[in-house]
Amino acid sequence: MVVLDIGCGRKKITGAIGIDFSAMSDADITLDLNKERLPFEDSSVDFIFSSHTLEHLTIEGFLHVMEECYRVLKPAGQLKIVVPYFTTTANLANPFHNNNICFNEHTFRFFSSDSETDAMAKHEYASPSCPHWGLRYSANSEIGIEFKTLSVSYFYFPEYVDSSDEEKFLARSSKMNVVDQIAYSLEAVKPCPVRPETGPVGTKDDPFAFVEQQLQHINNQIAYLLAREVDESELRTAKRVVTTTRKDGSIFSVDGVLTPVNFLVYELDAVIQDLRRKIDALG
Repeated sequence: MVVLDIGCGRKKITGAIGIDFSAMSDADITLDLNKERLPFEDSSVDFIFSSHTLEHLTIEGFLHVMEECYRVLKPAGQLKIVVPYFTTTANLANPFHNNNICFNEHTFRFFSSDSETDAMAKHEYASPSCPHWGLRYSANSEIGIEFKTLSVSYFYFPEYVDSSDEEKFLARSSKMNVVDQIAYSLEAVKPCPVRPETGPVGTKDDPFAFVEQQLQHINNQIAYLLAREVDESELRTAKRVVTTTRKDGSIFSVDGVLTPVNFLVYELDAVIQDLRRKIDALG
């Protein structure tokens, strides 16, 4: 098994080929990780380990190392990364860290196009604007590499170690100095898939037809809620949306406010989800 320890320092893992910037390290190979290629053939490495190294790179260097790790890993080869968690005061104060690279539970979503992940519960990563796991296409570009996140591990400050999972999640989402370091296990997906960005409307769908479906769905939701004798005042916003939405070429008007069709899809989805919650509350 071919194993690399990138940024091995003086603690190279047993049986690995050590790679580091510094000639003072235990590295077998010394090179500039920010720009030099790893001296290995494509798809020739089984496992790569990197601990407390990537945070020292430039943004360009970080992306370069990720590309090189992907290149040399075999299909389904694994990359394990350990780095300081972004929101620790020691990390932010360290002049040798590049804090333009934010390492937290979201970081490697940007190297995946999977719609979901088994690495963590959906409520731990989903947000209204980014409900899907994979964000590889968020910059509207093809980076040409894909990693599947197998697991994410957190190493907590002592005062949080015995907290429940929910308490830990809420703490690290809202406070400093909760997680000391974070570890990711990634798997190289080869060949690299080419997938459209996920979202309410697929790239091959007609967004105008999708809006018509959304408006009909809202009408159906309103009718159901009225039949269940929900107060009409609770449905005022939804009714205004469906009765005032007008199409003018490629632009829509909703209650006199102009919006492009691509964004209207998201606005209507917010109305649908609000009505969905009202329906669910009825039991």
